[in-house]
Amino acid sequence: MCATFVEDPALAAYERLAPFYDLYTESYDYERWLSKLEALALEHGLAGKRLLDVGCGTGKSFAPMLARGYEVVGCDISPAMVEKARETAAGRAQVLVADMRDLPPLGAFDLVTCLDDALNYVLSEDELCASLAGMAANLRPGGLLLFDLNTVANYRRLFAHDFAQESEGVFFCWRGEAEQDAAPGEVHSAVVEVFAHDGGE
Repeated sequence: MCATFVEDPALAAYERLAPFYDLYTESYDYERWLSKLEALALEHGLAGKRLLDVGCGTGKSFAPMLARGYEVVGCDISPAMVEKARETAAGRAQVLVADMRDLPPLGAFDLVTCLDDALNYVLSEDELCASLAGMAANLRPGGLLLFDLNTVANYRRLFAHDFAQESEGVFFCWRGEAEQDAAPGEVHSAVVEVFAHDGGE
């Protein structure tokens, strides 16, 4: 009897998007965003500068924290994104491939972040519990976890529409597949198409 292999959709998407991700997100102001998140963490008792960035992508989400003197470990499900993050870190951070649903012990961190809606790819209660438990197990006593999620309003707005952008000769097309009356608890998706030159083609 043969087992059927089902490729993880997040892994499949980001393996393909990795070469273009920084262009696609070039308008994201990570410096401003991380400054506000750090201030929020400090307000809630953050003490220490050991950071674990779960779902770190190309490293843009931890780069501002490196500049602030944090000792950073990053992980992502996509080997291609991890390779880009290692380039971003330039030896200043440890970056490895890891699935947040099965997060290994990586240390005792003062702060764990899981940003850019990475938790939205966790589609069951069991996977969510496993992800949060893995992050909690990597916190030192009194450490803090910061994460973000899409709201239902975001699915009704962004995921129900199409839009396009172009940067440095690369054309991106977002096709939202949700309905404008998206309800809580539903699963929604979007398709990102990338049109770029490959060897002159």
